[in-house]
Amino acid sequence: MLTATQPEQQQARRASARGGASEHGGDLPGKFEGIMPQRHSLAGQVVKIIQTGIQKNAWHEWLPAERILAESLHVSRSTLRTALAQLEKMGVVHAERPLGTRILASGKTQRAAGKNRIVALLTPDPISALRPKIALIVDELRGQLAELGYRLHTFHGAHYFSSAKNTRLKQLVAGHPHDCWVLTLVPDRVKKWFREQNIPCVVSGTCGAGIHVPFVDLDYHALCRHAAGQMTGLGHTRIVFLTENSTKAGDMESERGFLEGIAAASNPQVSGQVMHHDNTVRNALKVVDRLFADKAARPSAMLVANPYFYILVHTYLYGMGLKIPDDISLMCRDDDSFLNYTKPSPTRYSFDSALFARHLFKLIIQTIEGTAILKDNIHIMPDYERGATLARNVAAP
Repeated sequence: MLTATQPEQQQARRASARGGASEHGGDLPGKFEGIMPQRHSLAGQVVKIIQTGIQKNAWHEWLPAERILAESLHVSRSTLRTALAQLEKMGVVHAERPLGTRILASGKTQRAAGKNRIVALLTPDPISALRPKIALIVDELRGQLAELGYRLHTFHGAHYFSSAKNTRLKQLVAGHPHDCWVLTLVPDRVKKWFREQNIPCVVSGTCGAGIHVPFVDLDYHALCRHAAGQMTGLGHTRIVFLTENSTKAGDMESERGFLEGIAAASNPQVSGQVMHHDNTVRNALKVVDRLFADKAARPSAMLVANPYFYILVHTYLYGMGLKIPDDISLMCRDDDSFLNYTKPSPTRYSFDSALFARHLFKLIIQTIEGTAILKDNIHIMPDYERGATLARNVAAP
């Protein structure tokens, strides 16, 4: 039996510790697992294995990325490249740099109708970089899928969303067939592309107008309208909603709900303003500086989107010598576990991540099984938690 080189042995141990899967790309399809290069020429064995996978339509149009395929086969990338070069000479594949390796001869014309029992989650950022609450939803979803024998593969990277032609996205989907895709924090144009390509998918978030994909999200419109009503009800007349400059449907619904809540106030003196930042600390603090430059025109209450930016605003105002809620009231549109360690306790909106994941799980299974989805736009109204950062405006008559 051929002995792998030391780098290949190290790769094999790392892959084994991860259960053979890569967070960025997943492992080989179920019917292709267990076939590992064992004897004679290692590159020759890889050639035969890839040919078998192509004949079984394990991939569509493109092979997986080199790193993912090498990890799945437990070989070095140099060995894989040797095998790919041989396959290219045979007319089986063609390297199209920098896009990847295109399949030229597929063996069977159509993939078998059976399911892989694999669900993919696509997001711009790695799970480790997402807010804890969002990562918890992913973890809950993974567990619920596992109970039915499904695996969850995660794919991330801004390069999948960088081109209007969706070139990288096409390659990703073609090279990694899954029963259903879960789209999280992705632009509306990507959701629209999945829909137009008839790729089974659901959205964790809100879909914009005209995009008919099943989704689950918080009811940001109702939430922010309620928040505006709470602040105006306590006598606040200069109110600001601080949020990222975003075209995400949920953020746009938030702004619309906030402004409707301001317009519904019985006091004609009430004014509301939406202030945007570019999702960086430096820019957000510049916006706060502008808001508080004129003492006579300072807001008496603020609603802040994203718990990270709530913490930033809270601590920055404290550094300016302002007391919360004595000098200014604060509310956070969102919730996360670390807010429990902030004093005074933030007024915010919370929700059950397990419930959110269950709604998402139900849509995924219905999509995979092709059953009728009676309600495909699920809005969850979170719980209002009245903390200690919202108080009556002492300057109100």
